[in-house]
Amino acid sequence: MSKPAVEKTRRLLASLVAASAATAVVSVADSHFARSAASEPLSGTSLWLTGAGITWPVLFMLGLAVGAASLFLHPSAAPSVSRLRSQIQALDAEARARLGVSVVLGALGFVMWTALTAIWATRLLALDAGGGVVGAALGLSAVLAALLLSGATLGLASSVAKRAAERVPSVAVCAGLAAVVVIGFFVAAISSGTTSGSGGPLAIFGVFKRPELDLRAPGLVLLSAAVCYALPAYLLRVPGLVLALVAVAPIGLTLRSAGQAMQERRLALALERDAPLARMVLPRLRKLTDGDRDGFAARFGGGDCDDSKPEINPGAEDVPENSLDEDCSGADAKKVTLQTEEKPAPKDAGAWVAQHLPQDLNVLLITIDTLRFDLGFMGYARPVSRNLDRLAKVSAVFENSYALASYTSKSLPPMLIGKYPSETHRGWSHFNRFGKEDTFIAERLQQAGLRTVSVQSYWYFFQKGVGFERGFDVVNTDAAPKAIQMEGDRTVSADKLTDAAIAELSKPEMTKKPFFAWVHYVDPHAEYVRHEKHDFGSASRDAYDSEVAFVDEHVGRLLDMVQQGPLGKKTAVIVTSDHGEAFGEHGMIRHGFEIWEELVRVPFIVHVPGATPRRVSEARSIIDVVPTVLDLLRLPHPKGEGFDFISGKSLLFDVMGPPGHSPAKRIVFVDMSAGPNNGERQAFIEGGMKLTASGGRPTALYDLNSDPAEKKDLLDDKEKSGPLIDRYKAFRRELREVKVRPVPK
Repeated sequence: MSKPAVEKTRRLLASLVAASAATAVVSVADSHFARSAASEPLSGTSLWLTGAGITWPVLFMLGLAVGAASLFLHPSAAPSVSRLRSQIQALDAEARARLGVSVVLGALGFVMWTALTAIWATRLLALDAGGGVVGAALGLSAVLAALLLSGATLGLASSVAKRAAERVPSVAVCAGLAAVVVIGFFVAAISSGTTSGSGGPLAIFGVFKRPELDLRAPGLVLLSAAVCYALPAYLLRVPGLVLALVAVAPIGLTLRSAGQAMQERRLALALERDAPLARMVLPRLRKLTDGDRDGFAARFGGGDCDDSKPEINPGAEDVPENSLDEDCSGADAKKVTLQTEEKPAPKDAGAWVAQHLPQDLNVLLITIDTLRFDLGFMGYARPVSRNLDRLAKVSAVFENSYALASYTSKSLPPMLIGKYPSETHRGWSHFNRFGKEDTFIAERLQQAGLRTVSVQSYWYFFQKGVGFERGFDVVNTDAAPKAIQMEGDRTVSADKLTDAAIAELSKPEMTKKPFFAWVHYVDPHAEYVRHEKHDFGSASRDAYDSEVAFVDEHVGRLLDMVQQGPLGKKTAVIVTSDHGEAFGEHGMIRHGFEIWEELVRVPFIVHVPGATPRRVSEARSIIDVVPTVLDLLRLPHPKGEGFDFISGKSLLFDVMGPPGHSPAKRIVFVDMSAGPNNGERQAFIEGGMKLTASGGRPTALYDLNSDPAEKKDLLDDKEKSGPLIDRYKAFRRELREVKVRPVPK
């Protein structure tokens, strides 16, 4: 091998050694984050070693790429500060001036390119075009802009250097000025932008202020790249054999992580959930090592007990007592009868309810986005829900009620359909769209002859093709902003929404026949807006509470209009939410991704004129809204043929309280199906015990009676977890699941 080839090989090896060093450094940070978020103590050393084994393959490839780039950019020698200084000093005055001007103009060009790309991206994303078309157009425009700006930069730098070389400051000063330009631009853009990304041309940069935006993983990758670029120059005196051994030594950690290390359940769960870099790498490693391509790997804690048979994996249905362990649980499933405490209704209870339930009822369904369960009527001290508290005093309050998922498109549409999310034809997108195989409650009521009205202020709840719009005689969008906000809406609409709802309910046709009206308030969803009349402070929870109080004020106006007018004696009111919100509990901000109590427990109030107020402590779910509405309106339930079924159970007896009735214990199921931005999460709640699972694999067990904050995981207690896991699997087998796969790119 020639001497130049040997030197290039040594430089590549040095870059790979730097990657190993970066692995050791960034894995300390990665494991620290995972350990800090864990609810129970974990070994920092084990987390570090296992995390390093997971991240090393990616950082090894990064080191190889950075090393190759360094050879291309610096073919003669590895870059170092001293060498760079010498090279600059060796240039003539004009060349130094050209370099300095290029650095400054390059920074200005980068700023212009970034701004133009951001503006163009905002315009493209607003178009109703496919992701591939938008991506291709954005990529092409970004490349063209980069070429044009690069050419202009080089030409202008050469011109300036020829005319005024002696006036150009040193390269170091120019580099400092360039850094000030770039940093100043981003600080100004981020500061002036909104967290929703809406507003002026640079407003999109405001998204970097969003507290849930996790930039730790990109930061660790950039740090690793810097180490791989800068460190090799100081390693070239190390013998080549030593470099080679150190470069590949971490493969032992990767083999360890692929095998026994990830079998420790709590450690694996901590890395999957809370290690910023490892949790991004882990799914890729599992996919690469998935031998039978069934979506589950035997390596890296993937849990597949037979990676040669696609019908055997943790997500498979385990046929009870067939002597096969199809779901890799360690044992064949048992036959379980899902009997709950549900008892026959007391004698004459149905007749009693029919007698006391007002005839020709109307139903007003009020849903409030992102509303936590801990409001005033549930013990929250801050005065954020005076009007809902007032309603709760004269209604049935379900104190332990659950959403179906922890973000809207996987919770609210299934609630209005009456099926669990995994039973719906939902497609594969962040904003799920629902097929006509699923019948929304408004469609059923419209077919039954009721007047149906929807009053909305956010595009997702009325845009054609989503499904929400089906079955409504009137869809009022007077409160909706003209421009579509995809995420982080900072518009305020509760006041205008209530005005629109009152206008609709005041129309003469609303008294001619029974109606179903749905009003959805979105203001508590991030981004939070502080309201002067309800200002509790500047912290996130304070601003959120301000939004809740603002919505409550205007919900109160709607309730007053209904209950104090001619509709009052004939209108049932249901109030609930699609999910909750987190403020640092379990290391989470806002919602989505997980199903902790603060994310899926929601308020649930049902008011029927004349019914005795009551509190129900047994767990209930918003899956029960559709059958309850049908019973309030004295309409039949679907027959259950084909896709025409509902999965919830009516709460009418719980609401009306006929003599001899006591609310029964029921199974509650949280069913957040997988999508482009989240993994599958499920919770099986029975008798105060909450079993969580992902991809069919149990992940944790909590006793909510003694541990409502979900701090002590009991899954390893087989006496407690075993029977509940069997019942969870039996429940899953009864679901009429609709398989939905990612859309091919």
